[in-house]
Amino acid sequence: MLSREQIAHYQTFGFLVVRQAFTREEVEAMVREVDTACVEKLDRGGEESAYLWASEIVEEQPALTKLVEDDRVYLAISELLGEDVIWIGSEIMWGIDPKLADHTWHFDGLKSARHLDYPRTKVMLYLDPQRRDTGALRVIPGSHRDPLHKTLFPLQDAHLGGDPSPYGVEGPQVPACAVETDPGDIVFFNQWLYHAVYGKEGKRRVIIFKFGPRPRTEAHLAMLRDGAPSIFTPHPSFRDSKRPRIRRLVEGLEALGRKA
Repeated sequence: MLSREQIAHYQTFGFLVVRQAFTREEVEAMVREVDTACVEKLDRGGEESAYLWASEIVEEQPALTKLVEDDRVYLAISELLGEDVIWIGSEIMWGIDPKLADHTWHFDGLKSARHLDYPRTKVMLYLDPQRRDTGALRVIPGSHRDPLHKTLFPLQDAHLGGDPSPYGVEGPQVPACAVETDPGDIVFFNQWLYHAVYGKEGKRRVIIFKFGPRPRTEAHLAMLRDGAPSIFTPHPSFRDSKRPRIRRLVEGLEALGRKA
């Protein structure tokens, strides 16, 4: 599925973009499913100002669940993380929270519980074009590894309420790569990677899948227990699925939760 060069890119820089993996027709189908589900959940109609950031919509919608087991996602994530991967969850971002037009620099986790050797990974399917100054994901390549990761702790502190410009520049001026995308592209990124978003505009709809290797150490298990305890109680649609790939993603998670 992925080339040797693509895997090396992900491992080295902490992210990877696969361009135009899905066709226009497939994207249009995703948009219909996401719009319908979000409008129904909001119960507000589809007015321009509506927004939603929700988990488990993917698990509740069979057409979206199929994307999780699609070769373009499932095989790629298996090549990046290894064959024994687990489901950490999903999110749908639909519209723009006016209080969160900017999402400042951060990594997904706590400094007190860093396990950079556990590469939790997000898969992002943006359903609208994303450009540098209108809400594209920005990343600092290689910041999923020490020593750079640790050196950039001031960014995490600022995100959590410290100095808004710890290096003397505002967030959009921090040296970084803007991951500009079009509908049909797939973005994979390591959640330890420092990332941000500035200047969100437009409809901005995105489907997010989260994966990780099956935890093999007590430290990794404790990190998941403290940071994402819901993974140990899989959604019934995944837990009871008859589809081998879906079932395998959540197999044994309840037992791991009892152990944790």
